[in-house]
Amino acid sequence: MDSKNLTYISIFVIAALIFLSIYQYNKIADLEMKIGSDFQRTVRDSIFALENDGDPALWIKILQEEDGEFTFASHLGELTLLSRKYHMMAGKISMIGPVLDSLTDQYRQLAINMKSGKDSKENEKRINKDREFLISLLNEVDSIPGESERRYYSEFTNSDSRTSNLVWREYKKYEKR
Repeated sequence: MDSKNLTYISIFVIAALIFLSIYQYNKIADLEMKIGSDFQRTVRDSIFALENDGDPALWIKILQEEDGEFTFASHLGELTLLSRKYHMMAGKISMIGPVLDSLTDQYRQLAINMKSGKDSKENEKRINKDREFLISLLNEVDSIPGESERRYYSEFTNSDSRTSNLVWREYKKYEKR
């Protein structure tokens, strides 16, 4: 009877371990999908902010309005938040953060030049160049994993992924400008 009970207990323990392993696998897969979804949302929010709210001519007009500084500060806060999200990402993807920081600094300089009455054409030119670079890069980054949150996760957490290598190559080109 003891060997029969030991067999049942062993089968029960093995079954419990299998179920626990499956449960843990599913939890990890869910976590990867959530993180991938966060990465996807960050990229798409960045594209939206740069395409729709990034035009320096728009901000020059807004800064000339009475309460324009509040709207401008909100835009800078959004860019800073997006930048911090990239800084927290793994490896080469995080290089998008410094480019966004540089763009934010250019917007600040634009506002300073506007207040002091200086010419802001050079700032506008630099902002547009950085915006075009980021929009182009982020659209390419978004096209690699597509709609798959799991692919986003794997592309953004693997420092040798196609996306990571793309960001690194394009960042090195950006640095040389």
